[in-house]
Amino acid sequence: MCTCTRILLLATSVLVLFPLRTFAQVQADSGWRISPENINVQVGTDRRLQLLDDSAQELHDAVWSVNDPSLAEIEEMDGRVVVHTKAVGTVRVSATFGQQTRFRDIKIWPESQPMPAGTTNWGIHPIGREIRDLPAVPTVNGPTELALEETASGSTYLRANQEDGIQAWTWLMPEKNSDVELVCGDWFGGMLISANHPASYTLYAVGKDGKLRWRLAVEGNRKSLAISTEHMVYLLTESADGLASNVKGLDEYSGEEKFTLSLPASREVQVNVKNHREKLFCAPGDISNPVQIHTSRMLVNIDGYAYVAFTQNEWTLKVAKCTPGSTLDPTQVNLVRAENVMLWQIHSDGTYRSTTVESVRNEQSASAPLDVAAPTGALVTDNDNGLIIPIRLSHDLRSQSPSQSADEFVYRLNPDGDVLYKFPLPRYTGPLDDEMVIGHGGVAFATRGGLLIAFDLNAGRELWRWNSKTSEISVFAALANGDCVVQTPTALVEVMNSSTSKELGQGRFMMGWQGHMYRLHN
Repeated sequence: MCTCTRILLLATSVLVLFPLRTFAQVQADSGWRISPENINVQVGTDRRLQLLDDSAQELHDAVWSVNDPSLAEIEEMDGRVVVHTKAVGTVRVSATFGQQTRFRDIKIWPESQPMPAGTTNWGIHPIGREIRDLPAVPTVNGPTELALEETASGSTYLRANQEDGIQAWTWLMPEKNSDVELVCGDWFGGMLISANHPASYTLYAVGKDGKLRWRLAVEGNRKSLAISTEHMVYLLTESADGLASNVKGLDEYSGEEKFTLSLPASREVQVNVKNHREKLFCAPGDISNPVQIHTSRMLVNIDGYAYVAFTQNEWTLKVAKCTPGSTLDPTQVNLVRAENVMLWQIHSDGTYRSTTVESVRNEQSASAPLDVAAPTGALVTDNDNGLIIPIRLSHDLRSQSPSQSADEFVYRLNPDGDVLYKFPLPRYTGPLDDEMVIGHGGVAFATRGGLLIAFDLNAGRELWRWNSKTSEISVFAALANGDCVVQTPTALVEVMNSSTSKELGQGRFMMGWQGHMYRLHN
């Protein structure tokens, strides 16, 4: 298990960074420790401290002291130990608990000037495998950041930390399961956790006070989740075989189910034909088999409605006459295509508006090329109550072993569901990252492979592209100055145009609610 510090607050001349997971001293702190660690403060700043054991449980009744009262004083305020800094230097804080003593050095910087760029403000020690850290939605008396960690014994804890690095509480998940996800924060300052099983999952809603509000066991695999400001949770679930999907509406606070909507099924109908392992045989009669539904994620748009895009396809293979059991020549078999990419606008009462984004109706030979449209996953607001949907045109979506050959487009829809344009994206190699962000002045940004593509949001035309010379990048944020920040495999980079960029920091990052960036060191 990695022994490292999880959260470090850095001061820089441009950005405030919260790096997560850098190496810490652990040998001397075995069993329990003073938290936070790696502390830097300016003269006149107070720093709260606490004792945490190896399970992140708080210890009390220690005896505290400082080695140099001219630099800092220590006292207890509101049940918490507080260090009052007085002068520039390094002060050593000691805590004696039982028969053992721990130390923590605090570097005190001048009040008259900022701390050097990259200076650590504080850090928190992990208790085991770090699953994920997410910023909490700001609330009164709520935590700033929540972290999900698994101990060596298989126990999973949710840890809530405040802005100064003090741990407010921990919550122990009632089941031991290594396939656990920290899904997202809720509007009450708490967090949703998913414990995943082979053909089901359990959602846990933990409040900002560290108490379980509700849990829900669901059959199938969780695909996506979105929460509206009306406190409705929209939960997209796919069956274990991928042949059915549904959207549940849940009360955010209580978890009470308000409605369930099943997405329309897709199917392949075989008339006098049997499709077996991509070979066609003569088989008198009709057979109907369900096929996979491809969905986007759930999104709650600015208008307050939830949206999901999905495929609704029906393919009919048919032949007029044939000898039962014989192998059929695909050129002699007809394929009738009825293919749709649909968009649902879902309301809080369970009603919905259905819109056709893309549609194909034709009949062709089963051997002819086949291009089938499907959403790739992302679903993004256009900041004007419309949507941007990335769609892939796969050349063999019906195949059991589809190739990587595909064309991808960005569709923009207005609030009525009308398609405004279809913008082609460049071909690429490497993993798909289809997130997009909207920048200043009507410029949107998308990535494919190692390319960042800037395009005109209103006209649907490419403005420029930047090559990272890496295999994979993702959009991180659009800045007010018109630039785009991207995450590469090794660094965070600000991109100004096709030829100008600058590195902001090494490592991988995430964004907090106040615009702070968190650096992840794995």
